[in-house]
Amino acid sequence: MALSRIDGQDELFVGGLWALRRSDSLTDRRITHVLSLVPFDISSLKNFKDEPWIDYGKDLQHQVIDIDDVEDADLLIELPKAVRFIEEGLGASWLAKDEEDGGVSLEKGVEDLDIGDKKRKKKGGVFVHCAAGKSRSVSAVIAYLLRRYPSRFDPNITPTAISDPTHSVPQTGEKRSRKDTAKEAVHAALTFVRRTRPMAEPNEGFMEQLALWWEMGCPDDVEAHPVYQRWAYKREIDENLAVGQAPTRLRFEDEETQPRDDSGLSLRCKKCRRTLVTAPFIVEHKPSDKKSSASTCQHYFVEPLSWMRGVLEQGELNGRLLCPNAKCGAGVGRYDWKGFRCSCGGWVTPAFSLQKARVDDVVRRPATQSMGIRMPPGLAPRSGNL
Repeated sequence: MALSRIDGQDELFVGGLWALRRSDSLTDRRITHVLSLVPFDISSLKNFKDEPWIDYGKDLQHQVIDIDDVEDADLLIELPKAVRFIEEGLGASWLAKDEEDGGVSLEKGVEDLDIGDKKRKKKGGVFVHCAAGKSRSVSAVIAYLLRRYPSRFDPNITPTAISDPTHSVPQTGEKRSRKDTAKEAVHAALTFVRRTRPMAEPNEGFMEQLALWWEMGCPDDVEAHPVYQRWAYKREIDENLAVGQAPTRLRFEDEETQPRDDSGLSLRCKKCRRTLVTAPFIVEHKPSDKKSSASTCQHYFVEPLSWMRGVLEQGELNGRLLCPNAKCGAGVGRYDWKGFRCSCGGWVTPAFSLQKARVDDVVRRPATQSMGIRMPPGLAPRSGNL
């Protein structure tokens, strides 16, 4: 397929490298900006008239993002730059030129003055391309759409006219978080792109990264965001495991992010009652066996925490987790950088597990705490020993 225009008010086009060689198509669509998501030497490119890019592309703003179409490529780090370029291009002006000599006649100039900027300046068009116009370029377009028109794709909102993001109504019921709605939002954006680009199909890795892009709120700075940092650290772990090594750099989540409050579930050593982990650092996992349920799980999976520093700095791929209380030292669980399967069938990688038989769970309720009420032992807000 050649250039495909994305539905909506923006002059946004997506396609492959072949379309970039169709200089007449770029001119006819008033393309002012070209975003290339492909590693190539633009100076060697020629159009179908055998004209080099340096000539036929001299009036175009051009941005190259060197990225391969592979699942483990870091697309996230490039998305803010790509989206900014698209935004700038769609706000660019198109100066109408005389077809013969590039100038404007006196009569034409007077006419333009009479009708104002509507005739002289028009929105520019942006062409986003990769090799085939299927994965990388589509991913950049989806990233732009999610940032520019979040209400169009937010599952918490019911669009009354999907082509018009300004008309939408909230759904009834409890609002779901961006993390919970990420995959649905990205799929909705992909479906929207497929209306005019049926072949659109970002690879799985890019789809996962677009979900993180939505979860983060499509930020200007991805690199400083905790969600990106965790994802990038997971990539580091995978690279080390590929050569049979434990990570050379350790990241402890309780040192990177501070929870907003201490309400919710916390886990304590059954022997000495020392708190081991609070709710923000407990990792959810889903049973793989439909017959299983969370009640059959024998483990709580948690993030790597600073009290594990001593054992993790030994550089082993797996080992035991001991209570950090120097007077206790009871075994409370185990870890394995390669991951392991829970008794419910769910697989977690990397796996930092606290055994339910070795910990007590305690639930703190903010309302009770804020009122300063001390509950009697029999009514303490606990869910019981595990």
